[in-house]
Amino acid sequence: MRRRSFKEPASRRVFMIINYIILGTVCLIVVIPIWNVLITSFAKDVDVMGNEYLLMPRSFTFDNYYRVLNSGYMNAFKNSIFVAVVGTLFSMVVTVPMGYALAQKELIGRNILMKLIVFTLVFDVGIMPFYIVVRSLGLINKMAAIIIPVGLSTFNLIIVKNFMTSIPVSLIESAKLDGYDDIRILLKIVVPLAVPIIAAVTLFYFVGYWNRYFEVVMFINDSRKYTLQVVLRSLIFESDDSLGGNAAYVYNNLKMAVMVLGMLPVLVIYPFIQKHFVSGLMVGGVKG
Repeated sequence: MRRRSFKEPASRRVFMIINYIILGTVCLIVVIPIWNVLITSFAKDVDVMGNEYLLMPRSFTFDNYYRVLNSGYMNAFKNSIFVAVVGTLFSMVVTVPMGYALAQKELIGRNILMKLIVFTLVFDVGIMPFYIVVRSLGLINKMAAIIIPVGLSTFNLIIVKNFMTSIPVSLIESAKLDGYDDIRILLKIVVPLAVPIIAAVTLFYFVGYWNRYFEVVMFINDSRKYTLQVVLRSLIFESDDSLGGNAAYVYNNLKMAVMVLGMLPVLVIYPFIQKHFVSGLMVGGVKG
């Protein structure tokens, strides 16, 4: 028996072609600047003296990376790593237990607490009250000023809470019948089941701390404690001889090398949690 071939309607084919064109354009807009950064970071000084936009390599050298690794950049890199790692751990220690507590329907004042939390998502206190609180706590010019005041994200807390609400209540009740307290339930039952959302939120926190700039400029006075983003901004927009020796001008190849090294930590972490990322956000964002 001959199968009847299925022919897509013309409108469907036009729709798919338009989709491919739009998605291809978006991909090019995203990929081309990254490709330019990578190619330029390996270029020699002579190839970038005219501030040319390189899409094809004209030369290849590791000199730019050697200069960066042997310069003051590495101190800022270490500061950023410290803030990102310690800050992410601190935020997860705060966010996960709070999300679990708010997911319990028998929690006294749960609705009021959720309304107060959502209120902080909509309204901001402003820069001056924020600075006054940090100064009153004695955190000025301390790395803790970049971590503690921004240690909890309302958005991350809500999606963690929503995910944990989807965990069957029967599992929690069975654990309580077996004599488990809340801490053991959280560590042995809830956390293993919440790995997808924990992975997604961990990435959110890590990227947030890694890109931290505003708080560093406002609270840190010692240049030795500056993070990578502050140093990178100074390198790009100002004359900076900390990376180029006695040079009065830093060429784009050296700037791009700093950018590539600045992207590496996130690029290294993302593949390990990518498989949990989408599923965690889907459940955490849909469940109420």
